[in-house]
Amino acid sequence: AAPSPLLPLLVASPVVALPLAVSGVDLPLAGLCCLALAAAASGRPALAGVALGAACALKWTALPAVAVAAALLGSRRGARAAVRCAVVAGAVTAALVLPGALLQPGELWRQVFAFPTGRSEVATPAASPLPGHLLAELGPWGWYLTVALLGLGGLGVALSLWVRPPRTLVAAADRLALGLTLAFLLAPAARFGYLALPVLLVVWARSAAPAGAVPSRVVARSGRRGPRPAPVR
Repeated sequence: AAPSPLLPLLVASPVVALPLAVSGVDLPLAGLCCLALAAAASGRPALAGVALGAACALKWTALPAVAVAAALLGSRRGARAAVRCAVVAGAVTAALVLPGALLQPGELWRQVFAFPTGRSEVATPAASPLPGHLLAELGPWGWYLTVALLGLGGLGVALSLWVRPPRTLVAAADRLALGLTLAFLLAPAARFGYLALPVLLVVWARSAAPAGAVPSRVVARSGRRGPRPAPVR
C-alpha cells in the first residue's frame, strides 16, 4: 500500500520533534512500541516480542505494550502466538536487564522504581500538576492512594483486553494509548510531555493502517448476515 500522506506530518509534529530534541529514550521507545504493534498485527510474534523486549529494557513504560500486543495476536492468530510473543519479550528483557540488576541491584531499584515514583532521595523533575502528582503531594497516604488508583486503572485496561481484545492495529494502538494515558495521569510523578506517546500511537496507527482495515460495525454485521434472498416475482 502507498504510504499515507499523514506520515510526513506526523514526523514533523511536536509529538516526534519534542522527544527528538529533549529526550534520550522516549523516541526509540515509541518506535519500538509501534514496531511491536505492527508486527503483532501482521502475525509475527517473534519480531513483536523482540521489539517489546528491547522497549521494556529501555523503560518500564513499555510493559503495557506487551499485554496489548499479546491480546492482538491472541485474537488474530490464537493463544500460541500470544504466548510466544510474551515469552520472547520476557527473554529479551531479562537478557538486557539482568546483568545490570545482578551487578548493582540497589542502583537498579533507585533508578527504575524509586526515582520515577518520587520515593528517591533525589527529587524527580517530573512534577507536572497531573492528578496523581497532586494526590502524592498530600502526604504518604496520598502517595499510596495514587498508587492504588494506578493499579486499578491497570486492572481495568487488562480486563478490557480479556473481555474485548483488539483485532486491528488501530484498536490495539488505541487501547495502549488509553492505558498509557491513565498511567501518566495517575502516576505519582509525571510530565505533560509524557502524553506525547499516546498521541503518537493514535495518529501513527491511523496513518499506517491500510485503507479499509477498520470496517464499521454496521458493515461487519451486515456481512455476517449473508446475501438477501432474491424477491419472488
